[in-house]
Amino acid sequence: MHTKKSSIRVLLWTDSDRFAGTERHCLDLAGGLQGLGVPVGLGCRPETPLSYKAAAEGVRLVKMDAQRGAISAVSRLSLLLKSGATDLVHVHNGRCGLLARFAVAQAGRGTLVATQHFIAPARTRRRGLAGMVSRRVHRWVDSGVSRWVSISGAVGEAMTQRGDASLAKIRLVFNGVKGGAPQEPESSAARALLGLRCNVPILVCAARLEPEKGHTVLLNALRMLRREGIDFLAVLVGEGSEEDAIREQIRAMGLSGQVQLVGQQPDIGVWLRAADVLVLPSPAEPFGLVLVEAMCRAVPVVAAAAGGPSEILEDGSGLLFTPGDPRDLGFKLLQLLTQPALRQRLAAAGRARWAAKFSVERMAQSMWEVYEEAMGERAASVKADG
Repeated sequence: MHTKKSSIRVLLWTDSDRFAGTERHCLDLAGGLQGLGVPVGLGCRPETPLSYKAAAEGVRLVKMDAQRGAISAVSRLSLLLKSGATDLVHVHNGRCGLLARFAVAQAGRGTLVATQHFIAPARTRRRGLAGMVSRRVHRWVDSGVSRWVSISGAVGEAMTQRGDASLAKIRLVFNGVKGGAPQEPESSAARALLGLRCNVPILVCAARLEPEKGHTVLLNALRMLRREGIDFLAVLVGEGSEEDAIREQIRAMGLSGQVQLVGQQPDIGVWLRAADVLVLPSPAEPFGLVLVEAMCRAVPVVAAAAGGPSEILEDGSGLLFTPGDPRDLGFKLLQLLTQPALRQRLAAAGRARWAAKFSVERMAQSMWEVYEEAMGERAASVKADG
């Protein structure tokens, strides 16, 4: 099926009130689809960071609050589907998936596509009666989903192992990012703007301060570097429940002069421009969007050899360390900080890898092909039923 891109009206929908990897993905995907000529809207909660950023980037907003106004959100989406203002709904979390399934059933038309952004979504941790209900609800939602999108092979494999969806329904579409804003400063200017030291290598770790992100592994690796006499500054970007514990670890390890916590930052691009190395220590990332955000800016990266990062860096465009092993991470960081030629080689390889596999344009085109396939199957099903 080769449909004109202007003939399918798409609505992307997420209900998050924060702005992290999934929200960045939705915004970039909306922009990429617009660039292909696809009429696209972005459904989200009003007065959220995503809504403000979408408005600033000229993305059409459809204000729907799946958390506080679920019934009205279903009604509005059903009307959009019935009127033909929307043909395909692409949801990005479980709540929106459930409500969109109701809306499609109520409207009697429309195609549903869902992206799985996590290796183990929250519902998989429910036990007992809650777990049983959750599994039944998911099966009902799955019965109305034409295609599932996995953001990495690791996510798709986990879905099939759990029986979340049949393999025939799952399509792999890697996340993509833009190549950095033209107005972003160069390295020295970025460091000056952020008030960072200019005479030492700077490592940036951009990740939520949560147990699963592996900050303890990183701190132990940094302590090894300090014992080796390596001078550096490590900047931890993000916030979360582990902030106090991480601050205490930094103090206890004697790293207070070499590790800074700067909280959540609205523009990660400037921090990446200031970095010599981007490190992602989490042992089980479903993708690792910040890796490709660094790679497109020619910043060398190091990450755990598992999940999405192992797929992103499978060609040697970055360094991989054994998950959970601070000594191996410390050795990889030592290599990067003491070998400028290695940093330059990885920076060039990383940017080439981003351009070939992880650009917004490539993501949007791949997603469009999923939409075409889903719409074609839906049309054939309706024709057969008729």
